[in-house]
Amino acid sequence: MTPAQRQAILAIVKAGNKIEAIKLSREAAGMSLAEAKDFVEQLEMSPNAPQSPAGNSAGALAPIADLLFKSEKISAIKLYREQVKPGIGLAEAKLEIERLEAGLRAQHPEKFTAPAQKFTAPAQKYGCMATLAVLAALFGVLVWFVF
Repeated sequence: MTPAQRQAILAIVKAGNKIEAIKLSREAAGMSLAEAKDFVEQLEMSPNAPQSPAGNSAGALAPIADLLFKSEKISAIKLYREQVKPGIGLAEAKLEIERLEAGLRAQHPEKFTAPAQKFTAPAQKYGCMATLAVLAALFGVLVWFVF
């Protein structure tokens, strides 16, 4: 998190919009919701105190950030689950890593070796069973009207 981002968050906190400050903290530093909430509350209580934007986990996130810079997202998720939040679910860890990656891409786009991947959902396929069901329904209606 840059000093300018921290000052912007502090201004939002002083304006009384704690939820917006939490959202901005999460985007700026890739924090989890709990980390961002703690950060904003600390900022609210002592705005001039120097502090790490991600609390105690900032040092643990450095190797994960290095993996993300090298486009090794799966390894980053695995390391996050092993070292930062043991016992966290895979889907939740993936979301946390994606938030962290988005924050890092905003702060340090030059450090990434590959562009951000944008996934699109594949077209939904209905398969043979749906086609057979529609044909059976049409045949049933046809038989009903003929007899």
